[in-house]
Amino acid sequence: MEEDGVKATERDQGENPSSRWEEKIPALPTSPGVYIFKNKEGKVLYVGKAKNLRARVRSYGKDSGDGRRHVQFLRRGTWDLEYVITDNEKEALILENNLIKKYRPRYNLRLRDDKTYFHVRLTTSEKFPRLLLARRPKKGGRDELFGPYSSSASVKSTIKTLQEIFPLRRCQGRFRLRDRACLNHQIGACLGPCTGGVDEEEYRAMVDQVTRFLKGRKPELVKELKEKMLEAAEAEKFELAARLRDRVQAIELTLERQKVDSTRPVNRDVIGFYREGDRVALHLLGYRDGILLISESSNFSRLSLPDDEVLGSFLSQLYPDRAEPPDEILAPFTPADSAVIVESLSEARGKKVSFRVPLRGEGKELVEMASANAGESLRRSSDRSEDGQRAIEELQARLRLSRSPHWIECVDISNLAGEHAVGSVVKFLEGYPDKSGYRRYRIKDVKGVNDYDMMREVLTRRFGRALREGSPLPDLLVVDGGKGQLNVARAVMEELGVNSVDLAGLAKDGEIGDPLSEELKKKGERVFVPGAKEPVHLKRATEAMFLLQRIRDEAHAFAVSYHKLLRSRQFKRSVLEDVPGVGGKKAAALIKKFGGISGIRNASVDEIAGTPGVSKKDAEKIKSHLD
Repeated sequence: MEEDGVKATERDQGENPSSRWEEKIPALPTSPGVYIFKNKEGKVLYVGKAKNLRARVRSYGKDSGDGRRHVQFLRRGTWDLEYVITDNEKEALILENNLIKKYRPRYNLRLRDDKTYFHVRLTTSEKFPRLLLARRPKKGGRDELFGPYSSSASVKSTIKTLQEIFPLRRCQGRFRLRDRACLNHQIGACLGPCTGGVDEEEYRAMVDQVTRFLKGRKPELVKELKEKMLEAAEAEKFELAARLRDRVQAIELTLERQKVDSTRPVNRDVIGFYREGDRVALHLLGYRDGILLISESSNFSRLSLPDDEVLGSFLSQLYPDRAEPPDEILAPFTPADSAVIVESLSEARGKKVSFRVPLRGEGKELVEMASANAGESLRRSSDRSEDGQRAIEELQARLRLSRSPHWIECVDISNLAGEHAVGSVVKFLEGYPDKSGYRRYRIKDVKGVNDYDMMREVLTRRFGRALREGSPLPDLLVVDGGKGQLNVARAVMEELGVNSVDLAGLAKDGEIGDPLSEELKKKGERVFVPGAKEPVHLKRATEAMFLLQRIRDEAHAFAVSYHKLLRSRQFKRSVLEDVPGVGGKKAAALIKKFGGISGIRNASVDEIAGTPGVSKKDAEKIKSHLD
C-alpha cells in the first residue's frame, strides 16, 4: 500500500519496538531516498534523506556505536520504518522538505511559520510604471522585482519613501487618459501622465532613477541629479531646480540612515548560528544590491540534531519556497549535504548560487555579526531562565550534588613550558556568565611545568582570600582536568576547612585517533566527582553538559588571553632590553609612552630621548637597533 508517496509497511504490534525496524535494514535498497521513522502509534518521529538508504539507516542501529542524543531517542522510540526511493540526492532533499512540512516530526528542525518574503514590484511592463507590493511574485515576468523584504510593512515603508522622492503615478488598474487631474497630481505627488502632464521620455527617466535607487546606486544618482539641478538653475528653471534639490536631499537622507550596507552591491544572505544545549538560534541577514533588507532570527527548542544537520535543514527549508536564493550564502561552517543543497538552489534560481565559509575580511565580520544577533535572540527568548534552571537541575541530579549549583566557578591553568603561567577563575550565575566574578592570577610560587601545584596555588589564593574577607562561596567548583586536578581541589578545600562547596573535574579529551579516546567520546564527556570510582558520562547534547563545556571554555579562553598578554609584554620588553644600556625600567617607560615597538620604531630620536630616563645616546642606539 502507498500513501502520500511514502512506501507503507505493516506494523507488528507484538515485537520489540527497539528491534522491529532494525530487522528491515538488510532489505533496504542502496539507492538514494528518504526514510521515515514512526512510533508504535504511527506518528512520524523523524524524516531523513540519504545517498544510500541502507547505510544511512544502519547508522541508527544499536550496533553502530553512535551515541548522539537524537540517535538514541530515535533508536528507543522507533517502531516502524518506511522509505521512498528517489532518482538522486536532490530529489531526496526536496521530498524530505515536503514530508517535514506535512508531518512536522518531533526530531526534525522545522521552520514553524510559512513566511513568504515580500518584494517591491516596478511595473516596467506598463507604459507608465508604478510601484507595488508583490506578495508572491511570478518569475520570468516583464516587471522588475526588488527585495526580498521580511514583512509587508517594510515594503510599504519603502514604497512610501520612494513615492515621496519620485512622484510616479499611484492610480489603480490599467493606465488611461483623464480629463481631470487626480489629487496626487494637484499636490505634486504625481507627475500626472494620465492628463498629459509629462511625456513618456521624461517619465521613463524618472523610472530609471527609481531603478538605480533600488539597486543601491544612490551616490551615482545623487551626482547626476546635482548636475541637472545646476543646469536647471543656470537656465533659470528655478522650479525644476528646486524639485531636483529636494530629491537630492531626500536621497542623501536615506543614505545617512542606511548604516549597515555591504561595501559591494551584492545579493547575499549571511547566516549566523548560536547554540546553547538543545536550544538553537539562526539569524538571517539578507543583502540585496548591497543593502540590508532582512534581519530576523529563528529559534528552536529541544533540538538535539548536530550543528551541520541543523544548518543544512534550515537552508533547504528556507529556499526557494520562502525566499529566493541569492548569488551567495555565507555561514560560519559547512552544512550537511552542502553540495546537494547548492545544486538544488542553483537549479531553482536558474543561475549559480555559491556557498562559502569566510575566514577573513568583510565576509567573516558579517557572519560574526549575524551569529551575535542569533545569540542575542536566544538570550532574549522568554524561556531562557527555564533552560538555565533545567540545566542546573539536571546537573545536580546527574552528579548527585548536595545542593543546586546556582553559582558555579571554574578554574583553568595556562602556561607554555612553564613560562608566564597563569590561572583563571570564571563565575556562572543561574547558568550564565557573571563577569563581576571573573578573576585571573599570575603564578608566583611554582617553577617549571607543574599543573597540579599551579592549580593548588590559584585555589589557595582564591578561597583563602574569600575566607579572610568573609565572602560567600560558590555552590559548585569545576576544575579543568581529571582525577588529579580534582584531588588537588579536594586537598585545598580540606586544608582551608571548606566543606560547603561541591567539586567536579571535567576530563580533557585524549589524543585524536586514540581508540580509547574515541570510544570515550561516544559515551559522552567524563565528569569526575569525589567519592566515585568511575566518572559520570554526560551526553554532549544535554543542557547539563553544554553548561559545563561552556564554563570550561570560558575559563580556558580567559586564562589564554591573560597568558598571551603577558607573553606580548615580555616580547616587547625583551626586544628593547637587547639594546646595551636599556634595562627593564627604560623599556617599560618606552612601551608605556609609545604603545609598543611599532610606535617606538616610527618615533624620531628626539622623541625617544624625551622619555624619562632615556638619554639621546640611548635613543640613537634604540633607533639603530630597531631599524
